[in-house]
Amino acid sequence: MKVLSMKLNSYKTLGLVSILTAGGASFADAQSAWLPQEKEFTVTPIYIFQKFDEFWMGTHKTNPDWTSSIKQHTVSLSLEYGITKKLAADLTMGYTRSEAKFAGETLDGLSDTAVGLRYQFLDEKDAGCAYAPTLTWRVGGIIAGSYPISAVAPHSPGDGASGFETSLLFGKAIGDTGFGLFGDVGYRNRAEGVPDDFFFSAGVYKQLFQDWTVSFGYRQVQGLDGRDIGGPGWANQWPELREIKKSLEAGIGYTDKGNRHYQLFGATVIDGRNTGESIIMGASVTFGF
Repeated sequence: MKVLSMKLNSYKTLGLVSILTAGGASFADAQSAWLPQEKEFTVTPIYIFQKFDEFWMGTHKTNPDWTSSIKQHTVSLSLEYGITKKLAADLTMGYTRSEAKFAGETLDGLSDTAVGLRYQFLDEKDAGCAYAPTLTWRVGGIIAGSYPISAVAPHSPGDGASGFETSLLFGKAIGDTGFGLFGDVGYRNRAEGVPDDFFFSAGVYKQLFQDWTVSFGYRQVQGLDGRDIGGPGWANQWPELREIKKSLEAGIGYTDKGNRHYQLFGATVIDGRNTGESIIMGASVTFGF
């Protein structure tokens, strides 16, 4: 793939590897193996809407016959800066609101803030091997948002806990075909009794006519322990749930002549444990300086 195409990918992959953390408030794993150029600053406003009216109570899927869906809106801003060729910093912050009208509850506030550093220790362009991927290690922190936690319904905007995470991110452009692969694997730890998470994702993208990109992927967040809804000791401790979420996602993006990248994306949760069968839709635009 040409150098120009690789540079475009650095803008596009924030949308590709997405922003689609279906839990809602945390965008801690919304980064990619490809970094901004050295001294380059990118700004990405993001809007995400999601809703569900069925959920998994433990491992059993249930339809509670609510009079309306649980809905969540999140507006955030993601910032990236290329400190050096191999090192970049990222920051994501925003505002979120969750609505459960059947319960008479609306919860809103600042969403969880994610901050991190990424070190690219292998660059496919410089590896001297046609099969080498791009590999990047990320370490980051999570600062709990200001939203309240529900005591009556499964719709809190987040888990309300600070913590840290680390992950290995990968990407690979497949020759000059316009196809490529992306994904990550990582571990997340948070306070306040929130169970640890193991997470991973993998996907494929195709660059079309230089300016357009389509992507498809799979994402899974695996809670390592915790309670089940309605299980032993259950008393509406929503942040302490063992949540497992398996989702399919897709996106389409366009980069204009000013190198601004526009992205539409969506996802659906296909299986899980103690989680909603969510449908997620969103949009973003990335500006580079």
